[in-house]
Amino acid sequence: MDSRIIEALAGAEGNFALATVLSVQGSAPRHPGTKLLARGPADFIGTVGGGKGELLALEEAGRRLSSGGASLIEVEMLGSVATGPALICGGLCRILVERPEPSQAPAYAEAARLLASGRRALLVKRLSPRGEGCAVELSVLSEDGKAVFGSLSGIDPRAAEAVLGKGSARFSEKDLVFYDPLFPREKLLVLGGGHVGRALAAAALPLGFEVSVADDREGFPLPGQLPPEARPLPGPFAKTIAAFPFDPATYVVILTHGHLSDLDCLRAVLPREYRYAGMIGSARKTRVLLDAAKAEGFDPARVDAVCAPLGLDVDAETPAEIAVAALCEMVAFRRNSGILPRLAAEREARRNP
Repeated sequence: MDSRIIEALAGAEGNFALATVLSVQGSAPRHPGTKLLARGPADFIGTVGGGKGELLALEEAGRRLSSGGASLIEVEMLGSVATGPALICGGLCRILVERPEPSQAPAYAEAARLLASGRRALLVKRLSPRGEGCAVELSVLSEDGKAVFGSLSGIDPRAAEAVLGKGSARFSEKDLVFYDPLFPREKLLVLGGGHVGRALAAAALPLGFEVSVADDREGFPLPGQLPPEARPLPGPFAKTIAAFPFDPATYVVILTHGHLSDLDCLRAVLPREYRYAGMIGSARKTRVLLDAAKAEGFDPARVDAVCAPLGLDVDAETPAEIAVAALCEMVAFRRNSGILPRLAAEREARRNP
C-alpha cells in the first residue's frame, strides 16, 4: 500500500474518501487490498486499477465525500474482444468506498505506529448493511493477534494469522469481514559490495526493498558501482551493523570479501532483530563459521536458523543467478511460504552431508 495513504488516514486531516478492492473473481487489474484515497475526481493517490473500475470508484468517492458513510460497488470486466473500448480482463471486482470517520484516525495511527517499528499490522473491517450502503466497524491487530484498536469480536483468529503471514488480503463473503494486511517497508542490508552484492542490490529494488550496501574496502563505492536507489555504507562492517536500524522487517545478507570478515559480520548480526539472515559460501565454509559462532556461546537454534549457504539450491553460478536464488528465499520468508521447512531441511543436509 502507498505509505501516503496510511499517513493521511492516521493524520485525519482533510476530507477523504477511501476505495479498497475487497475481492476479485476471475481476472482483474488489481488485487484485494489495493487502495485509492481521494479528495476529489482529480485529486487522489493510489489506484484500484485504472479504467472503468477506477472511474466508478471515483464517482462513488465523490458521493461519499458529500454524504459520508460507506457503500459497496461491483465492477464487471467481461469483454470478449480485443478491439473497441470494452475491457477484456474477464472478472468481477468488488470495491468498498467509504469516508473514514474522524473517530477511526486513532486506528490508522496505531497501524502506522506498528509499521514504523518494522512490524506488520492487520486492518479488519466488519461490514453490515445499512440502507443503500453499509456500516464499517474497524479493528487493528498486531502480528501476535492482539487488538491494538477496536475489539476481536467476529474476527476469525486463523484467518487473521494466515492473512498476516502471507500478506494477501481476504474477504469473507459469509461474515462480511475484510482482512487487510499492512506490511512495513522492508530493508535489505547487503554486507559486501562485490559482484554478488551489487547484483543482489540491483535485483532487490524492484521487489520493494529499501537497499543498503556496506563495504569496508577503500574507495567504495566506485562511481556507477551501485544503483542510484541503493544507499552505500562505507566503513568497518562492525560499525555499520551497530548503527543500522534493525527491526522485524530487516533482511541481512553476509557476502564479504573473506571468511574472517564474514565471521565478524555474523557475530555482529546474530544479536540483532531481523526477519531473514543469509550468508554466502560453500557448505563446508558455512558449517565452519556457524560452528565457530556456537562455540563462542551464541544460541545454537538462532545460529542454525541462518540461511547458509544462502539461496535456493538451483546450482546458481553467476552473480546474477546467485542474487535471484537468494531473493527467492527472501520472498519465501516474506510470505511465510510453506516451503520454508523443506528449505531448512535441505540446508541442514548440505551443511552436514
